[in-house]
Amino acid sequence: MRHVDQRVPNLLKVFPGVIVVGPRAIGKSTTARRYARTVVNLDSRVQSAFFRSDPDAALLGLAEPVLFDEWQEVSDLLGALKRSIDLEYRPGRYIFTGSISAKLDHAMWPATGRLAQVEMFGVTVAELLGSPSTTFISRLEKGSLQSFPAYMNL
Repeated sequence: MRHVDQRVPNLLKVFPGVIVVGPRAIGKSTTARRYARTVVNLDSRVQSAFFRSDPDAALLGLAEPVLFDEWQEVSDLLGALKRSIDLEYRPGRYIFTGSISAKLDHAMWPATGRLAQVEMFGVTVAELLGSPSTTFISRLEKGSLQSFPAYMNL
């Protein structure tokens, strides 16, 4: 199990959308597909054509949560997302993934307060061993400081 597999579903219970960011080829799309009912591959000319011509209409009637893979291919989608969420603010509607190397910038402004960002990294040793709950961060998040070695409880 990947660390993000614990975060994405929890964030979808609270936020209208989640954006999974990180380097290329680390499993962002594969992970996000687990939580989506509809997948839109925006790097496909056929699938992205409708979203390019009328992103607001393209959002209508899609089974949610909707995964927009390679969202950066249709940047006008973010404005449509903002309007859709503002019209009907409820959790668990959208998931975004994309192969972008830079941090999100002003182009993401319509998503402010609407999408929770999850950073994904390459597979960790704990994930390979199948024990992500034993990492320093996961124990810290759970408040289980007593499980740290004595020298860390100063």
